[in-house]
Amino acid sequence: MAFRRVLLASILLASTTSPALAAWREARTKHFIIYSEQSPGELQAYAAKLERFDAAVRKIRGYEDPQLTDGARLTVFDLPTISAVQQLLPSRMNAAGFYIPRASGAVAFVSTRGSSIAGRGLESDRTLLHEYTHHLMLTDPNSPLAAWLVEGTAEFFGTAVVEKSGDVTIGYPPRSSANTILNDVGFSAGDLLAGARPRNDIERSSVYGKGWLLTHYLAFNQARSGQLSRYVAGLSRGEPPRQAAEGAFGDLKQLDKEIDLYARKTFPALQVPAGPTPGIQIRSLSEGEAAIMPVRIRVDRGLRASDVPAVAEQARAIAARYPADTAVQATLAEVELAAKRWWPAVEAADKALASDPKNVGAMITKGRAMLAEARGKGSSADWKEVRRWLVQANRADTENAEPLYLYYQTFPASGAKPTADAVKGLYYAHTLAPHDMGLRFTVVRQQLEDGEIDNAIRSFSPIVANPHIDVEKRPKLIEAMQKMRARDAAGALAAIEADYRGDRGGPDG
Repeated sequence: MAFRRVLLASILLASTTSPALAAWREARTKHFIIYSEQSPGELQAYAAKLERFDAAVRKIRGYEDPQLTDGARLTVFDLPTISAVQQLLPSRMNAAGFYIPRASGAVAFVSTRGSSIAGRGLESDRTLLHEYTHHLMLTDPNSPLAAWLVEGTAEFFGTAVVEKSGDVTIGYPPRSSANTILNDVGFSAGDLLAGARPRNDIERSSVYGKGWLLTHYLAFNQARSGQLSRYVAGLSRGEPPRQAAEGAFGDLKQLDKEIDLYARKTFPALQVPAGPTPGIQIRSLSEGEAAIMPVRIRVDRGLRASDVPAVAEQARAIAARYPADTAVQATLAEVELAAKRWWPAVEAADKALASDPKNVGAMITKGRAMLAEARGKGSSADWKEVRRWLVQANRADTENAEPLYLYYQTFPASGAKPTADAVKGLYYAHTLAPHDMGLRFTVVRQQLEDGEIDNAIRSFSPIVANPHIDVEKRPKLIEAMQKMRARDAAGALAAIEADYRGDRGGPDG
């Protein structure tokens, strides 16, 4: 994937001259950690809006609401402009916001100061709500297994409006898909349900637009109540999409006629009453935290190799000014890790831990650096010490997926078979961070190696259904799924091996 070489130069320069220029604040809620330059009142309202949206989706979908540690909360960076958001994107993408799912902590980049759409809020809000719906859907073991339903559901919730009363209204049509919906272009309902793959931009757009229309219609049509559940159940049993669709919905052409008529009516909406006022803690960042924030944004976005030298120079200069600031040293450790300077990364992490011995982020960065250094030594490395440190990070936060995932990786990296405890930890990491596709691939491979084909099919289905998968990769993914359904674990492993990814992921749009 080709990325623009953008360092957000103006922001980075500001960070080295006057840390008071950026009045960064942090809002911490049950499900989110938000960094923004909004006023305390504005940030309070924004955080409350996200929490009310979360509560509404969980209520409608019946999702559980467990207690979360920082590793499982979504971190949201609110940038000054949409242009600043777009500068962080690959050159081929153009979005008002984006989301990166990963075991180390999912992150989103938005701008609350962007333009509005028809008076109903910010474009970046729409993107965040769409992607956060994906985030929640993947926590459901019965996550949708069809691309149209994945995107249709995200569009359905992504246009939600949190009213001043705290009520959440769901069901507004996505205006960006008006042409697809009203003019009946792209895929038909039958095409979507039968698993057709888009061949051009119009068909790709209809996965979202017609997916929304079909999702909306089935949500509000009592006459077809239960059919969607039967369709998903059929897919879960391994039925081909068309067979599952016809078994659940009957005549697909008739269904298509119905949604075409539905598109010309006034769409109903669902209002979810406001629940209790969400708990929100807001604090101003320290001078050091504010100074390092532009670097942290680049690090959490993911540094391209060509960007590392300049960003590392900035980070080291800031770290020299704030040698005892935990956040500064923890960020420097991540930059040194990106620069493949393993022991400077460990040293910076140790400085962060000296001022805050419970800083889990610094612990994990130290563990990643030790693992990276050990990989280069193979069997001669001190793997016992690497694992000891990762166990320590896990004990500091037992609900953080990354130490468990890294611990598992030490075994193939050292040429050893993963222990039963390592495999158990891998599976629990997947439970904690089901949105991380690299982790999900690793789980599928382990399940196939263990002969757990039914579990592998369930784990693999969301990967196959992901409409963002590159076109050239999809045939191998479909082949792997076919092999699994034929109970050919070895063949499935061979098919997915070329597409296996164990990195920290890229942006989802």
